[in-house]
Amino acid sequence: MSFAASAFAIHAEIPAETQAIVSTGTTQITLGGEIRTRGWYTKNLASGAPADAPSAAWYDQRMRLSVDAKINPNVQGYIQLETGDALDSDTIKWGNFNSHLNGFNVLQSWILYKGTGLFGFGSGLKVGHMPLALGEKQFFDHTRFGDDAIVFFMDPMKELHVGLLTVKFAGDGRTSHAIPLLGLPAGALTGSTAKNTDDLDGYVALAVYKLDANNTVGINYTYLNLSAADFSHQDLGVHANGKIAGFGYNAEADMQFGKVGDSKFKGYAVLLKANYKMDPANLRASFAYGSGPKSGSSNIDTFIPYVSEVQNYTLIYEYLANTTAGAKATGLANTTYYNIGADFTPTKDLTASVDGYILRASKNPGGSKDAGWEVDGKVVYNVAKNLAYQVDAGYFKAGDFYTNNKGVTVFRNMVTLSF
Repeated sequence: MSFAASAFAIHAEIPAETQAIVSTGTTQITLGGEIRTRGWYTKNLASGAPADAPSAAWYDQRMRLSVDAKINPNVQGYIQLETGDALDSDTIKWGNFNSHLNGFNVLQSWILYKGTGLFGFGSGLKVGHMPLALGEKQFFDHTRFGDDAIVFFMDPMKELHVGLLTVKFAGDGRTSHAIPLLGLPAGALTGSTAKNTDDLDGYVALAVYKLDANNTVGINYTYLNLSAADFSHQDLGVHANGKIAGFGYNAEADMQFGKVGDSKFKGYAVLLKANYKMDPANLRASFAYGSGPKSGSSNIDTFIPYVSEVQNYTLIYEYLANTTAGAKATGLANTTYYNIGADFTPTKDLTASVDGYILRASKNPGGSKDAGWEVDGKVVYNVAKNLAYQVDAGYFKAGDFYTNNKGVTVFRNMVTLSF
């Protein structure tokens, strides 16, 4: 609801055509996994910047294994492992020359208890390492690698869902981290197990109300604290999603408060999406705005999101290239998106999508706001049950915001087997 479905990762009952592993007592254990192989081609992209660069091509691979243990209807445990290497965190580059692949990392590991005994209505507690996201994922989306968290949730009525979270983002003796958008270098978030003033801790409260079967509204508040850096970052977000007749919509607005040192957070962002279905086509349009730096301001006027290094919007800008905020995977930080797109499903096994984007820097004191434009296309074909082949292609024409406004071409194809 307010979280992505994977935020609580409460999996559905085992389908009739599958079988659980036999285990002691009534425990139901299900094994799952995924094997994904991708091929890449890029042109005019060097160190995240559009440039007159030669083409590059490579293959990578990712493997996942999961164990889902349902002890009874109220108690569940989940473990998911994923391959990874030092270069890409989650993928293995091809070319190991007669050597074994790198080992597995823990992607998820959590315990869930839910029931009605404590308050007389549905409630639960989830503890461990898990994917998390808020609202429409504009401000916070850590569904890729997840965070260590304690989640308490309850449903005092069937239309209302309430959640309280505490999230350990960094600290407790872990390796150093950096938040480049805030100017916090690596080493600022090293943390120690002896004290918590050098940890980055998050506290979240949320409520989601279901207006009817198709429409939902919600509100969430996040407080992030790092005492040793005199850092407190707050975000208040409201969101809505649903559909009316053939029209669908998603909307979110966020306001940021707090401070780091003598600078105050004053960023904000808005997101509006709409779609209209008329089989076999789905027409889409969206607008997204994240505030940027103001000339002469001593405050942090840029909207600061916490998002994963995934394709949050476009295939090239923001996912593979440095954005107008100066780094990859910066979401809506100092960025304005205008987007139109369409999806086509001519057969049940084939889906094609095309998207066009106009990209601008929300602010660029003394310079051009023109970040360029991009066109992305995607085709997914279900070769067989649980076996899919996908092809992505994108062209990003960098604007005058960039020193070198060469056009960047990216082609990607992948085959994925899930089980």
